[in-house]
Amino acid sequence: MVRALVTGSRGFVGGYLIRHLASSGDEVIELPEGLDLRERGDVLRLFEEAVFDVCYHLAAISHVGLSWEEPYLVYENNVLGTANLVEGLSRFHRNSRLLFISSSEVYGRVPQDSLPVTENAALMPATPYAASKAAGEQIALQAFFGSGVSTVVARSFNHTGVGQPASFVVPGIVSRLVEAKRSGRRSLRVGNVASRRDFSDVRDVVRAYRLIAERGRAGEAYNVASGKSLSISEIIDMAAAIVGVDVDLEVDPELLRPNDVPEIVGSIEKIVADTGYLPRHDFHDTLAGMVGRLDG
Repeated sequence: MVRALVTGSRGFVGGYLIRHLASSGDEVIELPEGLDLRERGDVLRLFEEAVFDVCYHLAAISHVGLSWEEPYLVYENNVLGTANLVEGLSRFHRNSRLLFISSSEVYGRVPQDSLPVTENAALMPATPYAASKAAGEQIALQAFFGSGVSTVVARSFNHTGVGQPASFVVPGIVSRLVEAKRSGRRSLRVGNVASRRDFSDVRDVVRAYRLIAERGRAGEAYNVASGKSLSISEIIDMAAAIVGVDVDLEVDPELLRPNDVPEIVGSIEKIVADTGYLPRHDFHDTLAGMVGRLDG
């Protein structure tokens, strides 16, 4: 049995992760409610006393749009919080494994002829959120190179599923389509529907995290992706068909993001080779589950 400390366990992905770990036979430890990772003294006291084998570091502000509005808040949470956690690991848990959850956003604008992007690509963060994750990666890897902490990095591409807040793109689309069906409204405000992203089911993502923690090579980063991309317009069409509604799309300038990356899709060769991971959930079925929860 593995004792797993999970930060961010009360978030969308964290909830799925702790359930997956428990169902796999692991003992899950959550941070005390109210603990702020920005408070260095509190974090160090916790790590001095806690006993665990692996730390899954999910805690972060993960909304790209918010990072444009409140960049300092995102840096403070995502970078300073990670620095305090890594110091605690380096001081008291050098024999434990750290899985740092990063993001595909760290790759920035990848040329079309370089897709699917591999883990060897240069990091060119184009958003404050991406910059915070790129910085967090370096802090986490410094614990490996400088202190011997067994660090691995998961670069997660877009993921979704039942329970994700409607402030994120896919649940936002689903909730507005369901509401359009109920109200009879036939217009849908959208941002850039041409952008293409690599989407995974959150259940596949948390399974990948455990496999990376168990089998990943220390000091390495792994893409967690599906290996294919979908445009936002394709997702809207797919979800609308499931809901059973026809809508006209209206571009809302307020929903457009500066420096929006046209397309990102990740290579999964490395994670497959090192951990045996393969996605299991079809994205259509993921959407159907989300629609069923709201329109059931």
